[in-house]
Amino acid sequence: MPILTESFLPKAITMFGIVLVLCIIHSTSPYQEGDSFFAYAHFFGENITRDGYQVVFQPFPFAPMAGDNTTLNFSILDEENLNIHNIFSALIIQDKKTNETIAQIPYRQYMYSDITFPYRFSNNSEYLITLETRIIGDPKFQTQPLTASFDLNVGDQTSEYFKMIMIYFVTPVCAAIIGAILIYELQWKRKKARIKKGKRNTTG
Repeated sequence: MPILTESFLPKAITMFGIVLVLCIIHSTSPYQEGDSFFAYAHFFGENITRDGYQVVFQPFPFAPMAGDNTTLNFSILDEENLNIHNIFSALIIQDKKTNETIAQIPYRQYMYSDITFPYRFSNNSEYLITLETRIIGDPKFQTQPLTASFDLNVGDQTSEYFKMIMIYFVTPVCAAIIGAILIYELQWKRKKARIKKGKRNTTG
């Protein structure tokens, strides 16, 4: 029987979280026949809103360690929560403890705004991840970048796991409960209205 390594648990939890999120997206996204796709499946994680645009950040693994093959994943979405086509993005990684810029990935064109940057952190530390995006056709963000910065603790699995649980489990469950309550209330109101209407017709 194989022995579980220390790196197995975070990867397993990460994969389970992604599967759960994709299931949620799959179950809530409408079928778009005219656009020849079944459902938009963006990255799901921390998000920042700027002037009608939403930037979502999702590291993989959720709680990276120094030396891991980490990917820094982003979705840049419009007001309708849809992808943007034809963007230019760059990435800046800073060590928050030393204020040193440890990596700077230059601008590159992306035809689709779900983008991934592979990166291996050398040290466990607190980092500031900044994505800069120029949006072709936008009068403001074509000339100056749409900037979104996110904190990432590398090596601190406790805080990252807590953040992961809040984003990927607690928030969707709470949203599902609230949605179920609203649907129940709406159906109950409709049922009461039908009962009242039936009584009026009977007495009339």
